[in-house]
Amino acid sequence: MTHQEKGREGRCVADNPVVLAVTDYVPLAAQVRYEALVDDLHQLFKAEHGFLSVDTVRYNQSHQMEYTVLSRWVDEAAAKKWRDNPRIKTVLRQIEDITGGAADMVVSSGFGLWFDHPQGGASVRTEPNLPPFWKRVVLSVIGVFPMLILLLELIGPHIGSLPRLLQDFILVVVLSALLTWPVMPWLSRLLKPWLMAK
Repeated sequence: MTHQEKGREGRCVADNPVVLAVTDYVPLAAQVRYEALVDDLHQLFKAEHGFLSVDTVRYNQSHQMEYTVLSRWVDEAAAKKWRDNPRIKTVLRQIEDITGGAADMVVSSGFGLWFDHPQGGASVRTEPNLPPFWKRVVLSVIGVFPMLILLLELIGPHIGSLPRLLQDFILVVVLSALLTWPVMPWLSRLLKPWLMAK
C-alpha cells in the first residue's frame, strides 16, 4: 500500500494519518465569536492539500469553554504546511485575541491521542508524554473489554443475521469510534494520577 491514495471523492486518504489536537480556553462572553472563527478555520483547512477531517470537542466549565479541535492530515508535513497560509494566520490571530495567546498544541498519530496532555502555555510537541507501555495495555483492556461486551449485547441481536465478517466489521467500526471518543480520553483523565505516576 502506498503512503496515501485518493478516496472516491478525490480527497487524500492516509494509511497512517497525523492528528493535530489544539486546545483553546475561551471566556463565555466570546463563545459565539470564537465558534464563528473556528468555522472559518475549518473551511480554510478543507482547501489545504493533505487535509482529511476536523472535529471540535466542547467542554463546559463554570467560567469558560474548553475547545479541543482535532484535525487529521495525511502526514506530518501536511499537518505543518497549513500554518504558512496567510488567510489561516489571520484567523488564528483573531482567535488568539479572544483566548489571550497561542493554543496548547499536540501533534500525534494513533495511540498517543488517547492520553491527556498538560494544560498551560502554548506548546508544540512531536509526541505527548505517554505512560509506560504496560499501563497503556492495562488501560486498553479496561476500555475495550467492557465496551465489547456491551456492544455484543446491544447490537449483536440486530446484526446476527448478517455474514460473520460483516458483523465483526460493524463491531470494530463502532468500538473504534467509541474508544477514540469518548471512552479512552475519559479513562485517561480518570486514571491520570496512576498512569503518570513514576
